[in-house]
Amino acid sequence: AFIIPSYGADVVKIGVVDTQKVLDTSLLGKQMTSELNKLYTGFSADLEAKGKDIKKLQKEVEKLSLSKEILSVANKENFDKKTRELRIKIYDAEKLKEKYQNDFKKEEIERLKNTTQIVEEIIAEIGKKEGYLLIKNIRGTLYSPEEIDITDKVINLLDSRHKKEEVKKRKKKP
Repeated sequence: AFIIPSYGADVVKIGVVDTQKVLDTSLLGKQMTSELNKLYTGFSADLEAKGKDIKKLQKEVEKLSLSKEILSVANKENFDKKTRELRIKIYDAEKLKEKYQNDFKKEEIERLKNTTQIVEEIIAEIGKKEGYLLIKNIRGTLYSPEEIDITDKVINLLDSRHKKEEVKKRKKKP
């Protein structure tokens, strides 16, 4: 058997990326997190307002139930009306909470999917431009030397692109 040494062969380039770090520290990732926090805050404020209305109505029902005047027909009807209104508000608030949770989860998944897609495009671009054979997420890697970590490159390129997009958006607005 002949063994022919291959002088001048290309060195195999392998890189790793900490995608969670990219999402946590890049401008795009921070913007995504900020927008999701605003959405969550809006939902929470709305639910809190509904909760205050329910507590107010609960106090009214308690007052009516403790009142000796409940024996009269008119007050009994008022008590029943308030009790029914309270049950409806509680039911509506629970359904609204479920809706907000579902809406938030869908929005979170959609934004994460879009952001991840942009990050993956940046990683692929770096891989092609710099001749990487393989770029892997560091989360599934047990060991890798720091020299092959390209996370900072990805963040820098992503941030520079994001800044350019922000400038374009500002110029379009009157």
